[in-house]
Amino acid sequence: MKIILLLSLLYLSPLFSIDKKLILAEGNSWFSHMARNFVPSHDYIAKLPFSGFVMVGNSYTDLVMQKGRVLTYKKIWDEVKEMKNLYPNKEMFLQVNIHFPADFWDDKAWNQVSQNFAIVAKVAKELGFKGIVFDDEPYSKEAHKMINFKFPTTKEIQRNPKKYSSWEKKGSKIDWVDKEAYRNPKYSFKEHIEKVTARFNHIMQNMLHNYPDLTILVYLGPSMSHENSNKNYPIVINMGQPCIHEFHGAIFTGLKQGLSLQASLHDMGESYKYRQNKHFGYAYQWRKFDIANDKYNNLDANYHWVVPKSERASWSTEVNVGFMVSNLGQKSNYEEYNTLNHSSREDIGETLKKALKFSDKYVIYYSKNQNWLNPASKKYQLQKGWREMMEKIYGNLH
Repeated sequence: MKIILLLSLLYLSPLFSIDKKLILAEGNSWFSHMARNFVPSHDYIAKLPFSGFVMVGNSYTDLVMQKGRVLTYKKIWDEVKEMKNLYPNKEMFLQVNIHFPADFWDDKAWNQVSQNFAIVAKVAKELGFKGIVFDDEPYSKEAHKMINFKFPTTKEIQRNPKKYSSWEKKGSKIDWVDKEAYRNPKYSFKEHIEKVTARFNHIMQNMLHNYPDLTILVYLGPSMSHENSNKNYPIVINMGQPCIHEFHGAIFTGLKQGLSLQASLHDMGESYKYRQNKHFGYAYQWRKFDIANDKYNNLDANYHWVVPKSERASWSTEVNVGFMVSNLGQKSNYEEYNTLNHSSREDIGETLKKALKFSDKYVIYYSKNQNWLNPASKKYQLQKGWREMMEKIYGNLH
């Protein structure tokens, strides 16, 4: 009943609100969303029909969480300093990519990571940027250690059943699931979750020390970690085996715990397969409310990530829900989520409208094989009508 009531209210709400923001994250090349392009192309980019943009650095974006990296303010500032107050009418975000810096109990390494994040936050503030985008999707084998806990495989348990405890047996997976996962053998799954949460709590506090009203957008978010995400309706599409990304939830919870009253945290729930109102409505209901409901967290925390009891009551007030839309279609095991033939200009335009209607504030448009940012490039030029479509959507936000 609560879901039906919520969706009814949302369907009847105004199409857009002036508080909604449409942010462009372009995925064609590193150069197109670097300062080296945003500065000389300013006159063109500033007129694009978006509320703001995601920007990467020459190198810092991929170094913040890399093993042994010590970032200085000067290094980061020198990469982006020309952007200071250059886009006063746009909301700009610096991107940080996830990596595996060290064992979660390595205080020295993690204190350095926390300091790296804090410097990025300071740079964002002094540039006049809105905040940080944290891309928590791993792009390397090493980075996968940062999101997967290494349970034993079912075959390992069959070969040596006396070696493993009951929680390890219950959390075991088939062979392919945890090949690139990580576990400190001295500690349990629950202890890993608690330590990762504590690390990102510290990271958030350090960032807010330098930038008290920071806005942080997290791409994948906590739903990837929760076993009940797909149980009642497909929320996280094609998520694979339950609990294959255990640390996403712990990472997000830590960021939430470190929040101040001035800062804001946004779960962008990266999924590009929503096309219908009900898809967005169900996803919003799950990520905003149900994921923190006691009945959905009645799981064994020894081998499942659950929303901590201390965070459930404040979840819906402290966690903002956003969406991401891509111009490229994707296959899905669920036929209604198969977007390969539902990604025309008209389809994407209607999808953006729905995403903006259901989001708390932000929608990220992730473009591939579409060149929005680099007017000098002849590769991936926009096809006829795309800019006009986006201008109509953007115009409705103002």
